[in-house]
Amino acid sequence: MREETSFLHLVKVYKGPLFCAYVALVMVLLFAAPQLGIFGDSKTNSADAKGASTSQGTPTIIAFSPYPPMLHPIRIGLQTRVSSIRVVVWTTGAVFVNGRAVFILKPQMMYSLSPGKITELATGQTYPLPFDQRATVSAPDYRVWTNNKWWNGSLEVISLANGITSVNLLDLEYYLQGVVPSEMPSSWAPEALKCQAVAARSYAWAHMGDGSKWKSEGFDLVPDVRDQAYKGMAAEKPSTNLATWQTRGLILKNADKVKPGFYRAWVGDDFENLNIRKTPVAQGRLEKLTGVKDIVGVTVMSFDAQGNAHAMQVMGRNPKDSRQVYGVALARTLGLATAGILDVREEGSNWVFTYRGPGNGARGMSQHGANMLAKRGWRFDQILQQYYQDNDGKLRLGYIPGYYFPPSMIAGQRMQNKPQITFSKGSLVDTSDASSKSKAEAEDTSTSTKSDTRSNNSNNSNSTN
Repeated sequence: MREETSFLHLVKVYKGPLFCAYVALVMVLLFAAPQLGIFGDSKTNSADAKGASTSQGTPTIIAFSPYPPMLHPIRIGLQTRVSSIRVVVWTTGAVFVNGRAVFILKPQMMYSLSPGKITELATGQTYPLPFDQRATVSAPDYRVWTNNKWWNGSLEVISLANGITSVNLLDLEYYLQGVVPSEMPSSWAPEALKCQAVAARSYAWAHMGDGSKWKSEGFDLVPDVRDQAYKGMAAEKPSTNLATWQTRGLILKNADKVKPGFYRAWVGDDFENLNIRKTPVAQGRLEKLTGVKDIVGVTVMSFDAQGNAHAMQVMGRNPKDSRQVYGVALARTLGLATAGILDVREEGSNWVFTYRGPGNGARGMSQHGANMLAKRGWRFDQILQQYYQDNDGKLRLGYIPGYYFPPSMIAGQRMQNKPQITFSKGSLVDTSDASSKSKAEAEDTSTSTKSDTRSNNSNNSNSTN
């Protein structure tokens, strides 16, 4: 009796706060329940608890979306038309159909999916799966085990009369975290890893949706050499995750279209791996083109913003015959593949021009070449230019929708507008007066840092011979 009296006394004292708490709880349920899926609102992506049960038939509330957070979803076909697949989730998950949970998955329990059904191996309990639509296997931590690997995201299952197909659904950037270390050793130079991330993202973006050769199968890419190696969560490393994050959203562009970003491990010998070419030019021909007699020296004085030889000095035995020429025009006149002249050396009666190769093509980037250049101090955008430049010598980078960063972040430093030597339009030889030449030489000094860097890189490249 004393306890009842005390309880009634407490109710009288706290009835105001208790009533307020009750009202607050009701309001939370009314407004939050549809988003959490507690009332089974079919208009949301959250699971409908009605019909979802454990193997013992106990109703279970599933309050997470079957789909992971995604800005750009990508579908990877893990297994195609196989007799069965096995799946495991780490936390309590579910099988969804039309966004509605229809079958609860126990943590770390093995399940087998075959055309038209899912089976819990420990108990033998089965549940039918539709043939006319995809079922989704998911868990709140968005990781699923199948095909002997753990994968980020969720797993879509397509039941067909002749087999079952499993598709890993996840965001593009999370997919790349499993691709970059699968395609390039995570111990390689950071700038090379960034190159791999950009190339892999470009390849994936170019082959998603309508660009996929697997569109009729119901996915975008496969996880092997037919597209790109993708080994799931086990392959992920901090260094490659960082490279992916630092270049997030960045792709190679060709006009307004994405450049596929082809790449391979090795491309010929060392020079070809670095996408560098050599062309000998006879002394007589070079004298005729430049108007300099008895040439005794040819050197690059400055590079333009695209890394092309801008100002070149051709020195004659008589100093009065020496001239300054426009490197881009000289490269074009000599028929070089690009205007990216890196170095010129005398070899017998010839002058050997070392320059960048023509760029992308079917071979694309050499992964070993990218790593060699990265070890020599090249930034990732400079390396990408070696392999993916357009015909005008420029590298064009862009961002997929939803990503944007200032251009200075691409190069990893603030862009500086440095003065350049001015030549008369279209002329090979500098026709300006002596005072202009003096001013130009002074301006060249201000660009020495960039010139020295490029010169060192070209000298290092030559040392590979």
